[in-house]
Amino acid sequence: GIAGAIFYDQAFSVTVGLMVSYFTGIMLLPVLYMLVYRTGLRKSWFSRIRINNPIKDHTLDRFYDAGVDFIFAHKTASVLFCIISIPLCVFMFYFIGKERMPEIDQNELIARVEWNENIHVDENRHRVNVLFETLREGTVEQTAAIGQQDYLLNREQALSSSEAELYFKTKDPSEIAFLQEKVYRLLKSEYPLAVVSFSPPETVFEKLFVTGEADIVAELYSRNKEKVPTADELRGLENEFITRTGYAPTGIAFENQLNIRINKEKLLLYNVSYDELYRVLKTAFKENSVATLHSYQQYLPISIAGDEKTVNQVLQETLIQTQPDSKTGEVNFIPLRELIKVTPAEDLKSITAGRNGEYIPYKFYGVENAEKLMTQVKETSSETGDWDIAFSGSFFSNQKMLDELVVILFISLLLMYFILAAQFESFMQPLLVLMEIPIDVAFALVLLWVCGHTLNLMSAIGLIVTCGIVINDSILKLDAINELRKEGVPLLEAIHEAGRRRLRPIIMTSLTTIFAMVPLLFSFDLGSELQKPLSIAMIGTMTIGTLVSLFIIPLLYWFIYRNKEKR
Repeated sequence: GIAGAIFYDQAFSVTVGLMVSYFTGIMLLPVLYMLVYRTGLRKSWFSRIRINNPIKDHTLDRFYDAGVDFIFAHKTASVLFCIISIPLCVFMFYFIGKERMPEIDQNELIARVEWNENIHVDENRHRVNVLFETLREGTVEQTAAIGQQDYLLNREQALSSSEAELYFKTKDPSEIAFLQEKVYRLLKSEYPLAVVSFSPPETVFEKLFVTGEADIVAELYSRNKEKVPTADELRGLENEFITRTGYAPTGIAFENQLNIRINKEKLLLYNVSYDELYRVLKTAFKENSVATLHSYQQYLPISIAGDEKTVNQVLQETLIQTQPDSKTGEVNFIPLRELIKVTPAEDLKSITAGRNGEYIPYKFYGVENAEKLMTQVKETSSETGDWDIAFSGSFFSNQKMLDELVVILFISLLLMYFILAAQFESFMQPLLVLMEIPIDVAFALVLLWVCGHTLNLMSAIGLIVTCGIVINDSILKLDAINELRKEGVPLLEAIHEAGRRRLRPIIMTSLTTIFAMVPLLFSFDLGSELQKPLSIAMIGTMTIGTLVSLFIIPLLYWFIYRNKEKR
């Protein structure tokens, strides 16, 4: 899916970049270094420029030695810090909000209104104008598409005469939530039957990631396939959901219609042909299509129709010819209303179907406890015994995405363990390196939560990518300690000396990664809004990861190898 495609591109680019940098570092850079110092380039004016580093080597060394001494002086607290980080990581993973993609600040809102009444376009326009006049002060721009539109190439969500699509724009994105609540309250107070749904303007981002998906969609399947649920039954069920759950689902749209029933006995009595009656009905109600005009990709139906009339006028004034009398050949004309019976009715405006057949969708937004709501909805629908129920929505798609991320993270950790085990020729030292990951992830999740962000696809990419980068610091540190111990340097002295040797590369790697992410925090276009959770996750992971690599990992190393040092 989308998550896999994004992860594939991200993983491919990172892998290629690291491979190229690896071969560049071991093959190209030594050659360039030799050329620079063998030729006269190092004697040029450019090479004589010196940049005064405000942080001297001895300053960094004192900082590192003081940090290591502090950690070793508080061994118990440091170990407790590591132990607590693991359950904290698990807790934050389940506690922090989860969504498919990060929420984008919008100062625009689309409201789609189905009045659920048999109204004319003029009445529809009047209602919209009254609403706009009421909301004029809280918006900077507003417009609407009212009734049926003559867009031949637009086949998506076509409007009927009883529908309107409203557009609002505010000065600040923080005003959108208040505006949405106010629009909903005004419409429901004046027109209780209206069905109102909200969504952001449709952009490429919305089309790709469907961020407007409902949290929970209750799909109700009728057990009796021969019986069509009535509008009153569905409205009653909706009210039960509101009472039981406290959440108002997006209502079901209905349309008023007239059912025409042909009286076959009167057809025989007046000697009227059924086919003739059917043809007259189609002509009277403008359904007699005779041809279709084709122009490139446009299709324009051509129908035979008369002047605009009410239903009663059509039934009263339309005459139908009887069949000729078998004896006299006489032909009579009968009013249409004598042969049919018209009854008002109400039916679903649209039919929704899935793999298991047709169902009635009730969409719930802003759900805090999805499990509780689903239980309540299931109990309410099972009381009548007429419904089978299934659930869908962003709650399930987000859960599926997170499950995939957990699998990806587990595979990544497994691959890193085997690679490190081969490098260190030890099964214990890779565990020391990987011990850093839950600590880093825990505090990165805390930082995301504090900054008001969620665990989504972008922040998860940041966590996984940065975990692969930050453990390089621990690898450098442990490799230097191992080399010094092979030379016979005592354990504690090796820890200090290895830290001094690798301190500058570790700090430079971390600072370049952190500063590369900082500009994204202060940009507000669509791309930056998407990347902001990723940058926060990477900054948090790199910051705590650098400190852990410098100070915590050496302490854990000392705990494991201190007894061997004594022997």
